[in-house]
Amino acid sequence: MTALFVTGTDTGVGKTFVACALALALRRHGRRVAVMKPVETGVDGEPEDALRLRAAAGDPASLADVCPYRLRAPLAPAIAARLEHTMIDVDRLVALIRRRADAADVLLVEGAGGLLVPVHGRTTWAEVAERVGFPLLLVGANRLGTINHCALTARVAATAGLSVAGFVLSQPAPQTDESSSSNAAAVAEFTGLPCWGIVPHLPSPEDAVSFLDVDRALL
Repeated sequence: MTALFVTGTDTGVGKTFVACALALALRRHGRRVAVMKPVETGVDGEPEDALRLRAAAGDPASLADVCPYRLRAPLAPAIAARLEHTMIDVDRLVALIRRRADAADVLLVEGAGGLLVPVHGRTTWAEVAERVGFPLLLVGANRLGTINHCALTARVAATAGLSVAGFVLSQPAPQTDESSSSNAAAVAEFTGLPCWGIVPHLPSPEDAVSFLDVDRALL
């Protein structure tokens, strides 16, 4: 694997947390890791997700390379950009992502929200992922409803011609529900995707490394 596009079933499902844990795991296996958060919204000051990713990866790149588009409103990128009377140049974004793929052994790209979140106009992350040609890692929250959310995302990916390498279920909040013990097996059975890990609610990505099947990422 030389690149992976990390997408979520929704916002707030632990996508950045899982991406940081994966970056740390890959580094422990001797891989040089580069990261990108191509668009981050809800930025008041510096882009927190991009900074977390860069720190976890030990990526020496500038913040402009890691996160070329930073927008204030906590909305979908296309909507946030419109409010700032600007636009996200998708061609430029794709070129920047491809260029970063040459920066290390592995590039981890984290989208904003899910695959059908609009980036510019009617162009979504699905189109961006298709253009860069990276396989997806799907992150969902380990709670009631995630079977449907993961299956919907997997179906959208298949329709778009995207390859999904696997999925991770995370627990962003301390509370859990009865479905948490059976969700991963059900998602794997229903979608045919391999589970890369079930990550409980933890204080830091460092604590989550042991819950990931990093050998899958090393293939």
